Amino acid sequence: MKKHTILIIFSILFSFCASELQAAITLPNIPSTQFPITNYGALTSSLDNSTAINAAITAANTAGGGMVVIPAGTFLSGPITMKSNVNLYLSKGAILQLMPYGTGNGTPAGSYPNNGTADAYANFIYGQNLSNIKISGTGAIEGNGTAWWAAYKANTAISRPCMIRFKACNTVQIDSVTLRNAPNVHLTLGQSGSSNGSNGTISNVTISAPSTSPNTDAIDTWYWNGIDIRNCNLSVGDDNVAMNNYSKNLTIHKCTMGTGHGISVGSYTIDVQNVSVDSCTFSGTTNGIRLKSNITRGGNDSTFTYSNITMNNVKYPFYITSWYDNEPYPASSQVAGTVVSLTPIFKNITFKNITVTNATYGGIIYGLPEMPIKNVVFDNVKIAATTGGLVANYITGLQFKNCSSITIPSSKGNALVSQASVTSGTPYSVTSSGINLTSGASTSCTSAVDDVQVNETLSCFPNPLQGDYLTVKSDIGISKVRIYSLTGVRLKELTGDGSAQLQVNLSEVGAGCYVMNVIFSNNTTSSRKLIKE
Repeated sequence: MKKHTILIIFSILFSFCASELQAAITLPNIPSTQFPITNYGALTSSLDNSTAINAAITAANTAGGGMVVIPAGTFLSGPITMKSNVNLYLSKGAILQLMPYGTGNGTPAGSYPNNGTADAYANFIYGQNLSNIKISGTGAIEGNGTAWWAAYKANTAISRPCMIRFKACNTVQIDSVTLRNAPNVHLTLGQSGSSNGSNGTISNVTISAPSTSPNTDAIDTWYWNGIDIRNCNLSVGDDNVAMNNYSKNLTIHKCTMGTGHGISVGSYTIDVQNVSVDSCTFSGTTNGIRLKSNITRGGNDSTFTYSNITMNNVKYPFYITSWYDNEPYPASSQVAGTVVSLTPIFKNITFKNITVTNATYGGIIYGLPEMPIKNVVFDNVKIAATTGGLVANYITGLQFKNCSSITIPSSKGNALVSQASVTSGTPYSVTSSGINLTSGASTSCTSAVDDVQVNETLSCFPNPLQGDYLTVKSDIGISKVRIYSLTGVRLKELTGDGSAQLQVNLSEVGAGCYVMNVIFSNNTTSSRKLIKE
């Protein structure tokens, strides 16, 4: 079978895999009783509809829950306080718009009020210690941000409002709305120093702001366990996503990143755990995948998996730093400090099935001499950059697998640049394998695609696989079992003894979608879609 046919099969199988790998996050269950804001006095002609909108939210909450409906039209408003069991629903054609900045502190009349302190403004939509809440519909929330950005650039002491922030809440969903031009961050789940929130879903959301707008992150997370972000389009002036202290068990799937600083961990990185980014695209972002911290902001960060990603025209496709926001050079002159509780500990980072085109640089991975970044794996990753290679300092276990490569013009220096590599075993040592440091060519290219046929002669269980051991069974004796990535890279091969059943240990294969190819004793083949959760 031709290779292009095999890749088509992989693509078909992946379309099934993607739908079956959605994170198991609890969604809100809210009564459908409607509470239109116009029933509580909201008018498109009003300069501030916050009283009417808050009254509708209170009524819905008092009734045991319901939909607070914003109808078609533009409704100006000041701060809105959410309550449990409420769905704030923006109808088609509805625009909920922040009152303008004005001259500051709520003057003149009709501009956004301060919160009782000069140059400090309450978040626009806010909730704390709530459960079962939702913002949905196909309407938009307009942040009216231009005047806010200008005021902030003139006076950075101004405390601008987030567009949406939910603190220490449980079971939250933001679905299908458009958020644009926030004064500050668009959407935040959690808050620094708070108790934990849990169960957050952000789906089918479009968030946009100019690339020059200050601090207009699309999505930020803090102190939150369990967030599923999927099918979102994010193009802003700062981080497309930023995951900060105590953010755990996050999945970002099938999202598109335009302008912005990429999908980031940090810069506050205490106990950020279990982040999975899959099937996303980046176009024109400053960074692609970014992990950033420093010696006052980190500690115990682990298990980051990035897979099935494409990037184009990204300045730094990979940027991992324990020196945020300014790496020192030359790296070899740095002296190891003392490891303390806030020392960043980035470890167990996997990049898999990623294609990078027209990047400016290969990237930066820069740890601390006293705490190197540990166990970074590039698995079937192709990086093509125009200006420079990948800078790697203070790393142990940097591995390039399955034909991973870095391509830069020969006149631009080495593909992998280590300014802190002195002698193996010293604090400055960088250990790497699988790539030619000068040319960037793979030295681990063992890719081989066998004939793959999709038929009904084979079973495997359990599938999806939740542990490490897969049982393969057939009516015909099994000679070999091969596991492939969706791009055709062979990840594992096991030789059978000709019996009709074989157990396969997949402990070294991460969560994701794969193709299992089986060669039988009669030299026929069969394949199956395989999911490991």
